Parts: sequence; structure tokens; C-alpha cells
Amino acid sequence: MASQSEEKDLIGSILSDQDDKQEIIPKKARKNLSLKSKEFDPQIHPKHQEFQTSNASILSTGYQSHQKQRIFFQTQTSIEIQSQFSSALQQTADQDNTCSYDHFQSFDSFGQLQRKQSTKKHHTMQPIEYQNPSLIFTSDQCIDGKLSLSQTDLEQICGNQLINRKLQNILDSNDINTKRLIFNQVEKICLKASKDMFGNYTVQKIFEVGSQDQKQRIYNLLINHIFELSKNQYACRVVQKMMEFIKDYPEQLEIFLQILYQQINPLLNDPNGNYVILSCFELFNKNQLIFIIPMIEDSLQFMSKQTYGCRVIQKVLEIYPVEQTQRIMDILMTLASQLCYQEFGNYIIQYLLKSGPPKEKQIICQIIKDNFEQLSINKFGSNTVEKYIDIIGPNQIINILCSISNDQFVFYNLSINPFGNYVMKKVLISGDPSVQYLKSILKQYPELVQRIKNSDFGQRVGLIMDAL
Repeated sequence: MASQSEEKDLIGSILSDQDDKQEIIPKKARKNLSLKSKEFDPQIHPKHQEFQTSNASILSTGYQSHQKQRIFFQTQTSIEIQSQFSSALQQTADQDNTCSYDHFQSFDSFGQLQRKQSTKKHHTMQPIEYQNPSLIFTSDQCIDGKLSLSQTDLEQICGNQLINRKLQNILDSNDINTKRLIFNQVEKICLKASKDMFGNYTVQKIFEVGSQDQKQRIYNLLINHIFELSKNQYACRVVQKMMEFIKDYPEQLEIFLQILYQQINPLLNDPNGNYVILSCFELFNKNQLIFIIPMIEDSLQFMSKQTYGCRVIQKVLEIYPVEQTQRIMDILMTLASQLCYQEFGNYIIQYLLKSGPPKEKQIICQIIKDNFEQLSINKFGSNTVEKYIDIIGPNQIINILCSISNDQFVFYNLSINPFGNYVMKKVLISGDPSVQYLKSILKQYPELVQRIKNSDFGQRVGLIMDAL
């Protein structure tokens, strides 16, 4: 028959087991991790907050319950992981199977220490950002007044703006040895660097400040890739530097033009290629480039719509006599009505109004008069009309301004238009005697003048009218 003390121990064991079952921590619903979650701060919830030291079996059960721990983020996200302290507990178990309350108290202190350490900043759940403070170029990166250079700098020529700025500053210095290191690296990757958004500037800098031998070596590596480089929006600038380098060397220039001739048509039909062609006309003797004129004739419609294409056309019309460009003129006249409305084509029309042959000027003037109102209220067409007023004067369009269109005076329609109001201001400040007739009409309709002043785009026109 069990003694009274044994019965108490048995009853205590049963009660403790029941308490153990009731201490199960409810599992919270999982939530998706967010990059905006708060700082990582795990909370350890052991299965036994208190331990009964009077019974060894209870301690053993408590030990097993620590095999898995639950970590709670402050974002209420829970992740079940293997306990980080299993090895420490295993050592404790090997030393003393029965454990003691002091053992668990020691473990709890160890856990608190781990929790404090786990709140370090590197556990914070935040978006990943690439940061490399060593790439920041400041005036502090100097040794004895010279800019410092690392192997990392040389390896990051492509794709790194700060590094390329630093390298260009070094190339501008008188440190020959450091400049040689940069050149050696650029030489290895000059084709790739030339086509890079930032690397191309370093290649250009070598053509500007490098030695004659360095320039020649880079040129020799790139000359067989002229077509590829000319069509690239970054490398086409490098090609320009190459042309500047060889313009005083007839033999190399001849080879360059032979390569260019083989690919001239694709380049004339490419926006970046047009930049290279324009550079040719600006750098080389025009007699060496006559072969380009017939090819421009075939690509005229495309080129007139491009930034550099329209400038190539203007350059050709400027430097060559009419006898050599008459075919281009004839094609332009068939496109003149369209060019007036185009973003870049209107510059060709403006050039012809100013410097074109008399016959072509007359054709363009008639087109402008026939389409005066439509051109004046167009963003690009209004530029053409303003150039017409500057060169020809407003006397031939005053009657058009005072005519009726859409049940209203044309001058009123233009005055309240976001683009037409510029044309009206140009007419009013021209000082031409023919403007007096327009003034007399304005005096007869003061209510129209007031409506113009009250409109969004006619306010400045109204001020000029008052000054008149």
C-alpha cells in the first residue's frame, strides 16, 4: 500500500500533465510576409512556463517539449522552426538526465540573450537595395593629390555612371601610370564599352586625351565594327570621335569611307546612322562625300522625319550647289505640304524659306497662304507660318485674317488658339503698314477684343491690342 507522500506525488503528476495539455498555444493564421514588416523580434513561447521540480518525469516531458519552438513576428506571422537550442539542451541532458529547475532557469536566460541578439538590424525585413559606398566618387578619394583607382573601378566601366565619371577625371589628370591602367582595361572591352550608356564616354575621353598610340589601337579595334557602332545610340558618338581622329590622315580616311559606302543606305534609314552621316558632312571635305547625295534622294521621305536626318538634308542643301541638289529640291517640293506639319520636316521648310532658290520659295509661300489657318493652329505648322511672317511679312495674309471662317473672324480663331495666338502676336508686332487695316477691324468689334482678352490663350494678344 502506497505511502501518503507517494500518493501526493502521483496526484501532483496527474494534475501537472493536465496543466501541460491546457498550455498549448493556439496557432495563429499564417499571413504573407511583407517587405514593410516591422523589425524582426522573435518571441519564444516554451511549452512549460513553470516546472515542477518535485517530479523527474515532468522535467523529462518539459525537455521534449522544447524540441520545437514557435517564433512570432510582430506582423503576427508565425513560422515553425527547429529549436536553436536543441544542441545546448542535449548537452544539458547528457550531463544530468533529471535536470533541475536551475537548469531550465539557465536555459531561459540563454533564450532571453538570444532574443536580444536576434533584434539586430540585419534581421529587419525590408526591400533589398544595392549599395556600394566605395563607388561614390568624392574629393576625398585622393592620395597625394592624385585620384585613387581600384581594380573594382576598372571592372565596372560598363553600367556604372559614377565609375566612368571618376575614370574620365583621372584621364584628364597627368598621372601617366594610372591612365595606362585605365587604357589597358578599356582596350580589352572597347567594343562593349562603346555601346554602353556610360562606358562610351570613357572611350570618347581616350580619343580626346589619350596618346597617339592609344588612339590608334582603339581605332584599329573598332574600325571593323563601324556599321554596328553607327546604329547604336551610344556608340555613334564614339564613331564621331573616330572620324575626328582620322580626318587628317588621308589613307585611314579613305578606308573609313570605303567601309561607310558599303552600308550607307541602312545608315541613311536609321536615326543614329543619320547622326554619323551628319558628322561626316561636318568633318570631311564635301568633295569626298558626293557619293552620298544620290542615296539621300532615295531616303528623303524617311530622313525628313528624323532629328538628324532633317539636319543632313539641310547640310547638303547648304554646302552643295543647286546643280547637284536639284533632284533633292524637286522631291522636297512634292512633300512640302506634309513637311509643314511635321516635327522635324518643318525645319526643312523654314530653311528653304530663308535660303532656298526663288522658285522653291514661291511654291512654299503659296502652300502657306492656301493653308494659312490650318497651319497656324498646328503645333509645328505654326512655326512655319511664323518664319513666313518674319521673312515675307504679313501683308499677303491680312486679308485672310480679316475673312470669316466657321462663322467667326480668322484673327479671333487664332487669338484664342494655343498655337495660333503666337501667329497673331507675330503679325501685330511686325510693324508692317498692312496691319493698320486689321486695327480698324478690331476697333469695330470691341466685344470680340474683350472676349479675346478673357480667353486662356488670348490674354497676351489682348495686351498687344491695347498697346496698339
